[in-house]
Amino acid sequence: MPYVPLSAAQWVVGKALAPVADGVLGAWAATRNFGPNVEALSTELLLVKATLEQAAHKELGGPAMEMLLQKLRDLAHNAQDLLDELDYFCIHDELHNTYDAADQHGKGGVHDLALNARHTAKAVGKMVNCCPWQRAKRRERSRADSSSSPDANQEVSGCMPKFGKLLPCSSSTDPHVREEDCGNVQEKPKLEFNRVDFSQKMKVIIDKLQPVRKDVNGLLQSCDSRIVPNIAQCRLITKGRIDEPKLYGRNRVMNGIIHDITKGQYCGKGLTVIPVVGPGGMGKTTLIQHIYHSQQVKNHFPVMIWICVSFSFNLDKVLEQIKTCTPRVESEKECSTKEEVIEQRLKSKRFLLVLDDIWKISIGDDWGKLLSTLSKSQEKGSMIIVTTRFHAIAQKVETIGHSNGLESEEFRKLFLAFVFGDEEWPRDKHFLLETADKIMEKLKGSPLAAKTVGRLLSKDLSLHHWKRVLKCKEWEKQTDDNEIMPALKLSYDFLSFHLQQCFAYSALFPEDYPFQQDELISLWIGLDILIPSGQNQAFEDIGLSNLNELVIHGFFREVEVDGAFLYFMHDLLHDLALKVASHDCLSLRLPNVGSVEIQSTIRHLSISTYALGEYDVVSGEKLKSELEELKTRFKVEYLQTLTLFGKLDEGFVKIFGDFLGEAISLRVLHLPNMRSPVESLLHNFSGLFHLRYLCLGTEESQMHLPLSISKFYHLRILDLKWWNGNHDLPNDMSNLAKLCHFYVPCDHLLYSDICNMGKLKLLEELNVFQVNKKSEGFEPKQLQHLTRLRELGIYNLEKIDTVEEAAEAKLMEKKYLRRLTLDWDSGRSSVEPSVEAAILESLQPQGDLQFLCIRGHGGPSSPTWLGDELAVEALQSLWLLGVSWDVFPSLRKVWDLRVLRFDNIARPKEFIIEKSFCMLTKLELIDLGSFEKWVYPAEQESSFGGDLFPPDAHMFPLLQVLIIRNCPKLLGLPFSNYIVSPDWLPKLEELEVHDCPEFLPVIPISWIESLRSVTMKCVKMLKEFAYLPSNGAKLKIIGEGGLHSIDQVLLFDTETCFEELILKSCPPLQLKELLMLTSLKTLYLGQSDALFRSLGGQGSVEWQLPIEYIMISDLNGNSWEELTELLPHLPKLSSLKIWTCNIKKLVLAEEVEDGVLLFPPHLQELDCWKCPELVLVDPPTLVHGAGSLRRLSIKYCPKFLTSFLFSSHIFPSSLQFLALWEVEGMETLEPLSNLSSLVKLELINCGEDLKGQGLQSLLTTGGQLNELVVRGSPGFFAGWDPLEDVEAGEEQQIQRVSSTPWKLCTDYVAGLLSAPICSFLSSSLTNLELCGLRFAEGMERFSKEQEDALQLLSSLHQLEFWDFRHLQQLPTGLRNLTSLKILSIHHCPAVSSLPNDGLPKSLQELDIRFCANQELKQQCNGLVGTIPKILLGR
Repeated sequence: MPYVPLSAAQWVVGKALAPVADGVLGAWAATRNFGPNVEALSTELLLVKATLEQAAHKELGGPAMEMLLQKLRDLAHNAQDLLDELDYFCIHDELHNTYDAADQHGKGGVHDLALNARHTAKAVGKMVNCCPWQRAKRRERSRADSSSSPDANQEVSGCMPKFGKLLPCSSSTDPHVREEDCGNVQEKPKLEFNRVDFSQKMKVIIDKLQPVRKDVNGLLQSCDSRIVPNIAQCRLITKGRIDEPKLYGRNRVMNGIIHDITKGQYCGKGLTVIPVVGPGGMGKTTLIQHIYHSQQVKNHFPVMIWICVSFSFNLDKVLEQIKTCTPRVESEKECSTKEEVIEQRLKSKRFLLVLDDIWKISIGDDWGKLLSTLSKSQEKGSMIIVTTRFHAIAQKVETIGHSNGLESEEFRKLFLAFVFGDEEWPRDKHFLLETADKIMEKLKGSPLAAKTVGRLLSKDLSLHHWKRVLKCKEWEKQTDDNEIMPALKLSYDFLSFHLQQCFAYSALFPEDYPFQQDELISLWIGLDILIPSGQNQAFEDIGLSNLNELVIHGFFREVEVDGAFLYFMHDLLHDLALKVASHDCLSLRLPNVGSVEIQSTIRHLSISTYALGEYDVVSGEKLKSELEELKTRFKVEYLQTLTLFGKLDEGFVKIFGDFLGEAISLRVLHLPNMRSPVESLLHNFSGLFHLRYLCLGTEESQMHLPLSISKFYHLRILDLKWWNGNHDLPNDMSNLAKLCHFYVPCDHLLYSDICNMGKLKLLEELNVFQVNKKSEGFEPKQLQHLTRLRELGIYNLEKIDTVEEAAEAKLMEKKYLRRLTLDWDSGRSSVEPSVEAAILESLQPQGDLQFLCIRGHGGPSSPTWLGDELAVEALQSLWLLGVSWDVFPSLRKVWDLRVLRFDNIARPKEFIIEKSFCMLTKLELIDLGSFEKWVYPAEQESSFGGDLFPPDAHMFPLLQVLIIRNCPKLLGLPFSNYIVSPDWLPKLEELEVHDCPEFLPVIPISWIESLRSVTMKCVKMLKEFAYLPSNGAKLKIIGEGGLHSIDQVLLFDTETCFEELILKSCPPLQLKELLMLTSLKTLYLGQSDALFRSLGGQGSVEWQLPIEYIMISDLNGNSWEELTELLPHLPKLSSLKIWTCNIKKLVLAEEVEDGVLLFPPHLQELDCWKCPELVLVDPPTLVHGAGSLRRLSIKYCPKFLTSFLFSSHIFPSSLQFLALWEVEGMETLEPLSNLSSLVKLELINCGEDLKGQGLQSLLTTGGQLNELVVRGSPGFFAGWDPLEDVEAGEEQQIQRVSSTPWKLCTDYVAGLLSAPICSFLSSSLTNLELCGLRFAEGMERFSKEQEDALQLLSSLHQLEFWDFRHLQQLPTGLRNLTSLKILSIHHCPAVSSLPNDGLPKSLQELDIRFCANQELKQQCNGLVGTIPKILLGR
């Protein structure tokens, strides 16, 4: 049915008539030669509009009528362009007081005759001269240069765009030269306008419109009146029976609902409603069908009713169906109403009613009447389950449930079941797996989509078919009612035409795009989708209303991120948007151009370059060819929208410049990420004077804004918030009289450059207006006519001297104003309090203001309109910063206040807690030097330093965030004894207190665990107190002087949920506090005299804690004894770290000696750091008693092995990681020979005499070692022959088992690079890191023997040279390392070249950093192209 094309045609005709609607354009053109043409065209458009209005009431035919409507629409577009262009010339004449575009001229008849002759000559000759918009010369040019520019009346030849257009003249080719610097160049742009040509074009359009309109009129005579179809008839009627035999991914939800309605929370209640809300195809009905047919549910509910409501909720029909489905009762009266019958039948029965697929509840209080009838049942636990697509319906019936997409694993099972009839992937079909994963990703968990696409794929299990389905999104073409696209399309059809447009044009953004509110609304404004219903209705209000409607209908998902709302569209809905907008919109994802289906009627183009990659000749030529072919399929000159997402290499810019060269009708231009000036992409940019929405952004700091933006007189939205280039604006920005929104970067500096801001009467936000009376155009009176402002910031108010000047801003007349900032420069040289007080008093805003910020005011008190004579009662947010007031303003009448911030206010001593703060959600008190008391208004003589808060009062009942910083006199929170009362801050989520040295917090655990975060720093007795509940609750306390007991700041009034506890400089915990830590997994204790107070006192009661990780550091006293006493109570302890403690011995023993730590046998990780007296006792009980130990790190414990006799193994064979740093005493690696599971071994400075004997046992006979770090032991490899004294058979075995890849890092090159060692390592060593910092000092080159030995390492993949300060030559023969892939040279400044005999052909990466030799770098640059990756650092 062609009703969508009909609505679209009506919309375009309405837009075309807009320029002549107010009569201004007609009056301008009303002369004997030109006015009649405008009148004739507007009359014809009105006739077309009337014809279309008639057509809306007729039954329209098929595709032929659609084609005629499309013709009318195209011609209306042409008429719109022409009238819009004419309106542009009208605005230009008015702005510049010129006459070139008008028929009559103030100079009299002779001039008029000459003007007409010139226009006629241009039309006949088709030789109109034009050039880009006038530019002035650079400031650097001399006067002599500027004198060469053309005379003001001189015409400069150029080329005229197809539509004709104006174009001003200048000799400057630099797009960034400013007009004020141009010497003799004319100041006003010279307009080229051809009246005769315009008249001819209007006549052509009229001549084309008339026959099409008459044809449509003729066809309408034979059409019957239209019968509006009921959308419900298009909807499948659902039944209570189960359509899908198995439920995927919803078992947990299903079981939860079944439990709640049969055994759980709803059983003892009256009638309860559970809505299930989600987009079409998400499985809502299937879920409820399975619940409905559960045996448990059937047994619980004697009466069960299923009603498919669909589009219209008709109470009479619903009651009739309920009556039909309920069993009769004996006492039933025959003449009763339906309601009475139902009440009688259900009076003593528990029932379940399912109302499936509710779309609309519109008639009065039908829902309330239904509930009233059904709630008369005396039986507890009756239920109504509602399914709906719409959040508004769910909210109306009390939402407690949602239906989203399935989790990936469950969705995969469902998908496979539809494709193969089984949940498992067939063994012979694994070649389809990769494509299937990509398809499933597109479907985003929608069960109906899995069904639709699964059926498609099951028809042909070939890779070709599956890839075609993926590439072409074949599921979009399915037309059965139970397929995914028709299901979603039904929701779309339910929308009004304007909402349909808002949704459809959102397809111009990429998939998964995080929409910002202003981006969507700006697009809709630019496309003229938003039609005000009255003069005073703002575009933004209409757009926000439409966006909320689309959220309610499920087309967008609203997500709050960092306090701002973002909007997301499900991929399937994005596909739907592309489908319904395909006649108008084209979305290209480069480089995929050739396969896209394109209609000739395209007027809106979106280009995504995220997957394009970098430019090269081949890709460039391919793209150029495809774009040239694309131009043959639609007309680029008709494009009204161009959006570009992603970056575009300069090589591609030229290609697109050629492609878009004829784009002259753009209304929306969205380029948020430019690398090149916009003129290089759109050569005719300065002639795009149809523009309504322009978005430009760049990260190139030197890029200039195009000066021609001030000539786009139709511009409504200028979005420069992503513009990080040069901030110079054209001087005549005030010419943009239709501008409604000007978005700028967060520094707001661009606002301050606009002179004569008062001309922008439609502007809705002006965040920075800097008063500057010395420059004309920046006076307060510029604000008087800006009556549409919603946001305003007035700065440099100290430059206003009189009340009269301030009153010229006329803030009281700005009835839309919602946000206001009034700012006095804090760095001003002098302050006149009385003057500033009067100025602020005269800047009273209107009463609907919601946000007010006053900064730097030097008067002694607040204005009356913010105090006792409150005039801003709607205020929701108040910021006072750096004011000089003696007291805070009285806010007892501001009942809607949500956010309050007092910052840098030195004098007030009291903060009055008003009863009006009942809505306050955020309170910030910062830099209040004298603030010391909280005061309750009813008893202002009482402060919270002593007297109690009134017991029945609710202080800050909705407060979520409380921030207090740098209030040096404040003693605490407003509670008795400063102990927090949860009842008085019931909604608090975030508490922050910084730099308040007298502030004493006492916080109960029962309260802190209800918060999202607590941060206190530099308060009394505490350096830091921090609580974070996310990812396992974490509490950190760092104490300061005066803290003698934890309960001075933290009350253990209940068991805690902390999983991590950090205590530094704190008194030891008591046993009763320790026992409260029932969820604790990680414990840090440090900088204290003791770990715990005595753990006795529990008698024979055995207690345990779930701690898994402990770290103790910098402890004095008997930490070993306390730790030994604690460890038996920690059966889950797996990791223990002891840093800088006085532990002396580490043993497994039954008796505790002085300074001995009993080692827990179940420990998996032990880390000891800087325990100078720590000794491992001999015999080594760790070997047998610590069989769970996996990681052992002993660092800077020099005595650890001093008492060990090395007569047996030292460590348990379970070790996988061993690090010994600064631990001497071990002469060889033989004592480690039992470590068959060891994966990594670090030996750092373990004695100069340490030898490598025994290493072969870790590398052979099943050893797992894959990384060895040896530093500071120069004798480790010296004279070591791994094969010495090995019999022949054993040698073969060693060679055979030593092939596990491993890495070696060492600083003793001379010992390692010997033939026996390198032969032994040749088959297994893959990564070698050589460091020359200590033992290669002065080494200039490798010896011949070392170079030969290095070449034996045939398995090397990566070779690194570090810190060879004097090395001049790399070893020769590297080219023989045929497996080498990565070569790194770091901090080798004397190396001047690569090996003369070259590098191996296998090399994939060459990494040279901090070598500083230019010759070496040049040589490496010469290898670009032969080695895939070359990294050159400083």
